[in-house]
Amino acid sequence: MNDNPETFPSDIPPSADTPRPSWGKALARLWCLQPLKAEPQGNPTLTILVLSVCLLAAWVFIDRWQRQPDPEFSIDGIPLLGWYAMAVLGLVSLLKWRSTPRPAAGAALLLGLGVMPLPLLLFSVASYYLSAPFFWGAACVVGVYSIVYLARGLQSFTGRSQRVAALAGLAFIAAFVWASNQVNAIPDLWNPRDPSVVTTDDALVEREAALFEQADRIDDALQTVHRDPGASPQAFFLGFAGVGDEKVFAQEIGLASRVVGERFHVGDRHIALLNDERDLQRAPLASVTGLAYALRGLASRMDLDKDVLILSISSHGSQEPVIAVSNSQFPFKDLTADDLSDALHDAGIKWRVIIISACYAGGFIDSLRDEHTIVIAAAAADRTSFGCSNDRDLTYFGEAFYRDALPEAKTLREAFETAKKAIALREHAEKVTPSNPQAYFGEAMEAKLEAMQAKAGATQAK
Repeated sequence: MNDNPETFPSDIPPSADTPRPSWGKALARLWCLQPLKAEPQGNPTLTILVLSVCLLAAWVFIDRWQRQPDPEFSIDGIPLLGWYAMAVLGLVSLLKWRSTPRPAAGAALLLGLGVMPLPLLLFSVASYYLSAPFFWGAACVVGVYSIVYLARGLQSFTGRSQRVAALAGLAFIAAFVWASNQVNAIPDLWNPRDPSVVTTDDALVEREAALFEQADRIDDALQTVHRDPGASPQAFFLGFAGVGDEKVFAQEIGLASRVVGERFHVGDRHIALLNDERDLQRAPLASVTGLAYALRGLASRMDLDKDVLILSISSHGSQEPVIAVSNSQFPFKDLTADDLSDALHDAGIKWRVIIISACYAGGFIDSLRDEHTIVIAAAAADRTSFGCSNDRDLTYFGEAFYRDALPEAKTLREAFETAKKAIALREHAEKVTPSNPQAYFGEAMEAKLEAMQAKAGATQAK
């Protein structure tokens, strides 16, 4: 037994035939889940510094990549990096406390930093591309790897099995990720550039051209929308992101399109109208006129007696009720309850699921309700919702409903109730006035969705 509780274990001393690796090579072996055969030579300080710089550079690169196409560096995110530095030190302290004998401080710090790359890639990159089942599968793989990595590393540095310490380390990482998400402690070092002031003739020309080509752009987007042959009812998706100077709305519609598409087997039957000042070209712009035009275009491709429209709206809202519509100083009018009701009626779309993520969204329910319609609103008619800011990737409702509840729920009603409870708990913890999400479920529409999902499940089982 080593008398010094913070040195490399003496039961695996280096010999003439066992060269001592550098700390960098030792870390590489641990990443490959291989035990160390000899004490690394020298001091780990340089390796710790290099690894720290690489992790910081990786975060800066990933954050900039997420803010494309025109990111702007923001100094306001730098202080939050301290939250992550504290987390690493907390993890290292926990590993040392739960290990007997204790590893040396430098070895424990290198081990703690070394476990960070995979969780970083999982939650900042993989989460953008993986649907819920695959994401949680990947999370389990990362969790298992992290336990084995920590256990092998601690055993190499102490000479004893340290499974309890490794499990405690994984629990700490999971708790830290959860807490960071709850308080939105994300060090955003890059933000979309503020395009509110138009300073060049080229920018003015681009905006004018974009405004007058919207019908053609919607027609182009509709070219890929085709009803599959067959008599079964099919789902069509239309997304509408109302406010362009805050990325959260366009990103929420992007998530809604993916989740709804997978859940209701939408395939290529989808279109999105996006106000996003970061890029005026990637999708048709969201406007009242554009919404009515897109609805008529979708209706022409639907079997109106059978098919279902799922309309997802994300924006700011006000009590009139009104959905805010704005983008790069275009002369857009806001979307009223009458505008939405008239556009749906004129398109002749009978079967409808309408999901509105906005403040005071409950005010739209009365004008839309009938037995063939489901309306889900992020807030009551007299309440605000939360998370509608440019420093967030999703609103509170978007996180609770689209990201967390809908992929796993058996029905749309179950997804709404699950999301409503999660939002209530979050708002209670933050001591804010509850948004009180509302929903109306038309009996015929709810029964139709259940029949569609049952048929899809039976088809997949075959």
